[in-house]
Amino acid sequence: MKGPLEAALDAAEIALSGVVRDGGEQARRRLAALDAALLAALRRAEGAAEGTRAAARRRELAGYAFYRRGLLKRLLARGARPGPETLRALFAGSGSDRLILLVTHACQLRCSYCRVRKYGAAMTPETAAAGARWLMGSLRDDVELQFFGGEPLLALGVVKGVVSLAERSAADAGKRVRFLLTTNGLALDDAAAAYLAEKRVGVEISCDGTMSAQDSQRPTARGGGSWALLRAGLERLRAAGVAYQVISVVLPEDAARAHERLEALAALGHRRIQLNYALGRRWTPGQSEALRGSLARAAESARRLGVEFVNATSRRREPVVLNSELTVDCDGTVFRETGVCLEEDFAAMKERFRVADVRRAGLFESYGATPFDNLALLAGAYGEGPLRGALLSNLELGMSFAGAGR
Repeated sequence: MKGPLEAALDAAEIALSGVVRDGGEQARRRLAALDAALLAALRRAEGAAEGTRAAARRRELAGYAFYRRGLLKRLLARGARPGPETLRALFAGSGSDRLILLVTHACQLRCSYCRVRKYGAAMTPETAAAGARWLMGSLRDDVELQFFGGEPLLALGVVKGVVSLAERSAADAGKRVRFLLTTNGLALDDAAAAYLAEKRVGVEISCDGTMSAQDSQRPTARGGGSWALLRAGLERLRAAGVAYQVISVVLPEDAARAHERLEALAALGHRRIQLNYALGRRWTPGQSEALRGSLARAAESARRLGVEFVNATSRRREPVVLNSELTVDCDGTVFRETGVCLEEDFAAMKERFRVADVRRAGLFESYGATPFDNLALLAGAYGEGPLRGALLSNLELGMSFAGAGR
């Protein structure tokens, strides 16, 4: 007799066979319900006390990771020839419409909480172009390219080239493409700001709220403060009319004062603000409770001050530690963002979560991952050792915010 999870897989397969008749809505609902059940079961299993039965349950659940690929194989084995609508239904809710290009590892800062290794690597225009073409082959009509680093403005020439290519490719494919650039703001001169405005590139700019927090958490590579250069870059963004949001990272020891970050940023004139809790750090129950209370106060302050608090919108996807996005590194390796926020050894992380070489990757959607898939990967990588506590802490903190205020 089949168990409930295997029966749910059979039902999903049957629903996928009927996509032509109902547009895939029934398959999407069944897959979404199975995703939720798997995530809840694995979350319980990972939080259970150690023992033979708990270990067996974790192994059983881990066997369902990336089950969508298994369903596709089952369809093909039956002689089915899934078309675009079936593939869209199968991979709906799996992955993201965004591809991140890590265009350089160079950076002027040495932030206390950053896990991305800093060295002199830079993406070639050819690798960046391969990433853009891969994304444009997606089944989705709306896609997004994000430029990350390091500091992507230190590789602005590569960014410009891939933006032009993506614009042309999107027009040819009948797609809409958005661009997002995450920056520390230090290299935001007038020319860069004007370019970002012209191309309507959205900007995420990191600012830890006050001069003292910025200079202590985000010092320069030489050990100096970064506040003055950041303020100048922000002013150039505003003057150029670039759409941007400010991101501030809150450490566990500052949990009770998160709302003060938002208020300080609002006082500086920023109208869209996101507060990120530090990942890869273990949050105590008291710190987690203090953060939840302080973020509730931040939401109240945002309403009073007339600013947008991104954490309270649908754009904020929790739990962050189960991020579904894919990143292309400078050498063309595609890896899952899942481990970036936890693992301090970047090379080891990239190898653990590697999925393809962007120059030879298959259908973009087929590499997608659900939160359950990502938890299974993380539990396999960090189920023991010092990072297990941080993983479970970050997971539970994120789950407490999932869906809140939206």
